[in-house]
Amino acid sequence: MEKLMKLRNRIEPRQRWREQGVALITVMLVIALATMLAVSMMRSQHLSLRYADGLFSQNQAMLYTQGSEAFVQDLLIRDFDNDKRENKQVDHPGESWARPFPPFPVEGGMVNARLSDMQGRFNLNLLWHENAVNASAQTYLKQLMKNLDVPENLDSALIDWMDADNEPTGADGAEDDYYSRLPVPYRAANQSLADVSELLLIKGFTPAILERLRPYVCVLPSNALLNVNTAPPQVVRALTDSMTLVGAEELAQNRPADGYPSVDAYLDEPAFNGLEASAREGIKSFLAVRTGHFELSVDAVIGGRHSVLHAVLARGDSGTLRVVTRDYGRQFSSITTSAASLTDMTKTETR
Repeated sequence: MEKLMKLRNRIEPRQRWREQGVALITVMLVIALATMLAVSMMRSQHLSLRYADGLFSQNQAMLYTQGSEAFVQDLLIRDFDNDKRENKQVDHPGESWARPFPPFPVEGGMVNARLSDMQGRFNLNLLWHENAVNASAQTYLKQLMKNLDVPENLDSALIDWMDADNEPTGADGAEDDYYSRLPVPYRAANQSLADVSELLLIKGFTPAILERLRPYVCVLPSNALLNVNTAPPQVVRALTDSMTLVGAEELAQNRPADGYPSVDAYLDEPAFNGLEASAREGIKSFLAVRTGHFELSVDAVIGGRHSVLHAVLARGDSGTLRVVTRDYGRQFSSITTSAASLTDMTKTETR
């Protein structure tokens, strides 16, 4: 009996030690699980706060771009009213809307805006006006292409893309018969261009050619003429086949501070002395000294978040403004040579 008591006294402490060990492990597991849960909750909350902060910054940046657009619209309306009051319907680089906007610091970031005259570039839709080819505009485009080392014969395919018939213009033209035999077949638009990137659908035009032309051409309604007061030297140079780039730069530098009051006053410059009367009248058919279409680009950065706005604004003869296109992101998203990708362009908002 005494031996059994001694054996029991030796076993019981071991059992109690084992039970205490199990309890300790259980407590440690509970603490570990609770810690993991707390860390997970803190991480989730941190991510939620970062997301909310980023979303707030993004929305704030977008509001700044919208505010910039409203400011520019007011600026253009006031410019029209000033011109009307002074009886000078002229748009030129010396006016307030044409001056570069300095970067504008705001709480938590910066806003950059740029407003440019779209009619300082050659409007490709001038080629096809009132169901006929504008021969003078065609001659101009061929000269512009030549100056930019772009094949001049591309004008034929461009005209075929816009005209209503199905007859190719010469050997370099292209109508439905050509496009329907491509690996991804489609048809000619048979209407005015909707965007410069549409050139990539036309026979002979490549991304490299498009990027070479892009700074000097635009796509607007066919009544939007080229403003000689805002056209850069490269655009001016193509008005005659004898003008050099240096001559065009001198012509731009000597432009009157208040711009040319009329196209005739512009064509009276010595640089155009060699023009025949018929050529002069032809050039006048697509020139102007006023502008009705403007391009606005705004980049707002708030808290590291960007909001980019590209908008085309149209100003009517009465001074009223309307937004033709508005794109948050990149204007007419990335350009490819695929017809399929070109149909999935942008989030442009039109109203």
